[in-house]
Amino acid sequence: MDDRTRTGSSAPSVASRYRGKIGRTFADSAPWWPAPIRAPCGAPNIVIVYLDDVGFSDFGCYGSEIPTPNLDRLAAQGLRFTGYTTVPMCTPARAALLTGKNPHAVGCGWLNTSDPGYPGYGGEIARDAPTIAELLRANGYSTIAVGKWHNTREHNVSAAGDRSSWPLQRGFDRFYGFLAAETSYFHPEALREGNQLADIDSYPPGYYITDDLTDRAIRWLREHVSADPGKPFFLYLPYNAAHVPLHAKPADMARHCGRYDRGWDVIRAERFARQRALGVVSASARLPPSNPGVRAWTALSPDERRVYPKYMEAFAAIIDNVDQNVGRLVASLGAMGVLDDTLILVSVDNGANSLGARSGALNAFDQRFGKEVDPVLLNAMMANGEFGGPQTFMAYPSGWAQVSNTPFRQYKRYPMNGGIRVPFIARWPRGIAEPGAIRPQWIHVTDVCPTLLDIVGIPYPETFDARPALPLDGVSFKAVLTGANAPCARRAQSYELEGHRGFIEDGWKIVSLQPPKTRIDLDNWMLFDLDNDPTEIDDRARSEPAKLAQMVAAFEADAAANRIYPIDNRGFERGVAHPPHRMDEVNRPRTFHPGTQTIDRCNVWPLFADRTFRLTARFHFQPGESGVIFSLGTTFGGMVAFVADDALIFIYQRWRNPLELDPIALAPGACELVLDYRAHGQRRGSGRIRVNGVDRTPEIDMSPTLGRLPHEGMDVGIDRRCRTSERYAAHGSFAYGGTIEQVRVEPGPQAPDSIFNRVEVEAQQAALEWMR
Repeated sequence: MDDRTRTGSSAPSVASRYRGKIGRTFADSAPWWPAPIRAPCGAPNIVIVYLDDVGFSDFGCYGSEIPTPNLDRLAAQGLRFTGYTTVPMCTPARAALLTGKNPHAVGCGWLNTSDPGYPGYGGEIARDAPTIAELLRANGYSTIAVGKWHNTREHNVSAAGDRSSWPLQRGFDRFYGFLAAETSYFHPEALREGNQLADIDSYPPGYYITDDLTDRAIRWLREHVSADPGKPFFLYLPYNAAHVPLHAKPADMARHCGRYDRGWDVIRAERFARQRALGVVSASARLPPSNPGVRAWTALSPDERRVYPKYMEAFAAIIDNVDQNVGRLVASLGAMGVLDDTLILVSVDNGANSLGARSGALNAFDQRFGKEVDPVLLNAMMANGEFGGPQTFMAYPSGWAQVSNTPFRQYKRYPMNGGIRVPFIARWPRGIAEPGAIRPQWIHVTDVCPTLLDIVGIPYPETFDARPALPLDGVSFKAVLTGANAPCARRAQSYELEGHRGFIEDGWKIVSLQPPKTRIDLDNWMLFDLDNDPTEIDDRARSEPAKLAQMVAAFEADAAANRIYPIDNRGFERGVAHPPHRMDEVNRPRTFHPGTQTIDRCNVWPLFADRTFRLTARFHFQPGESGVIFSLGTTFGGMVAFVADDALIFIYQRWRNPLELDPIALAPGACELVLDYRAHGQRRGSGRIRVNGVDRTPEIDMSPTLGRLPHEGMDVGIDRRCRTSERYAAHGSFAYGGTIEQVRVEPGPQAPDSIFNRVEVEAQQAALEWMR
């Protein structure tokens, strides 16, 4: 059997590549060693610090009142770009950053929770689009990712999932972080180390994810420099800050107390004035009127003017904390002696988020279903110090998101400048002329990858991993780093997100906005002259019909080349439908066993989401034993059964209004708990509990039905990390002291009007009712 057959590879065998001479002894042999893969001479270390849902004006050096001395110092020692654009949402922006390609072209036109059956929207980076990590690793770099990934299809985030799109399989040697869109800052539910869930049952007091991610990045960089100081590294550090929930450390939040009491109109105007003084907006920029839905601060009630500043204090505290951690990272690079040999880039995936709408949200899960904030609860949480803490899932009002995006219109999700114009800082003493300067040249997120390859001296390959590589869409801006007058290499760029479309070419821009769940109007284009109107105030569509027609034709050609169509303006339901091949799994009964790690949320939410189901838990009990039998979800939604004081307690969790059933006394021996749950429609549901075949409750209202679970999945025999109930908080993860056999879930029919778990074909047909 030859070497090729043994390895299953068509690559040349070791013997066929050998260039030495093999004799019977050293005397008639000549040794030879293949040259190791090394980075090009002088290749710098690379660090990308990537923030989340942060606006153009949120750093001090871009006009903010939030003190960011460490970020400002990087800008003073490097460059600020004022013409950088990104993609207006998480997954697409990260795909564009990592590949240098337009997101739809690599299958990432929307989030990783949807797979509608069209090539631009599969939710994972295509295999023929090598990432910058893959390219750098193949050319002698160590590659490290620490933080939020969000480029793996949700159903592949599991113990049995296809890992081909996980960080280690897309070019990173080491990964610590989470694969989803968002997580608790105090109790992140699914941190992974490499390809495995990190073995964490509880977090220590004072834990905060931004600190933890920075600690891990510093530790791994120290290990790398200690092991091989001559080998360059690439660190990708995508913080989840400042994505919802707005979780802030009390000490950080206290530093901003009172800072926003004057309201968003005053703060926005002050930021704009500072931006003009700093030179980060052009002389032609005007501050637009408020976005639709943002009320004048003076029109708010006294209670609103008292409460709303607290949301912005929490947001400011998150930015403050990021700045502290960037300072720690930079100081560590200096202590390792590698700071001046490191190119540091700092930017954001997209503009600030308006999820909190006009009033903000204490619990963004409720906000997503249109529930208003309870003022009594709000006041109580502010009074007892819970505001911004782990028992909230906050989003700030859109008035503050508008401040973050000063001076631009709109927010994340929109191709207006508020969604796509964000800060971009570059520090690299060896390669940057004029430290502290501002670069107004237009660069785009897809330009980062080709620029890094250009700096390192690596050509982009025609093939990679035995397949043809998609060509780059980005262009290098290396010349702009070293020359203030270097011409802008970029002329045009298309945008699309949730049906909203945009296109920029030679200083002009068109935008078409499609409100969710409304008839799509493919011809409602606006036209802006960005050179003279960078804040997109004056729509020139009617006065410049020839220019509009030219721009629309250019967009259509680019859309066809980049797999942008068909556009989709569905709302939340877009992320809870499934392709046909997943329906058997969605409807299959499942058995969960003790002694395992947490079963990922994506594996379990379809079993419960707005549907009838039966849950059966079999366990053994002896007097004195206590602990969790099973837990599902978190305090923001889910359910838990646990044993305490020789009784079984069941809680249907509805955040601050849990339904706790009367304790059920247990007899020693084998026990079987059965919950029969029925979904009735309009998110109403009811359940009945049986223990050992005996009804222990009548049919009880358990509304609303469960949906997409808030972060945590299913634990058997324990409740890890973010607890499902505060009833046993003093016991930590509260592992059961007896024996559990299994927990089985048998899913039944969906509620008659449910949007959950539809097969994607049917969901698209239903959407045609408003799209046409």
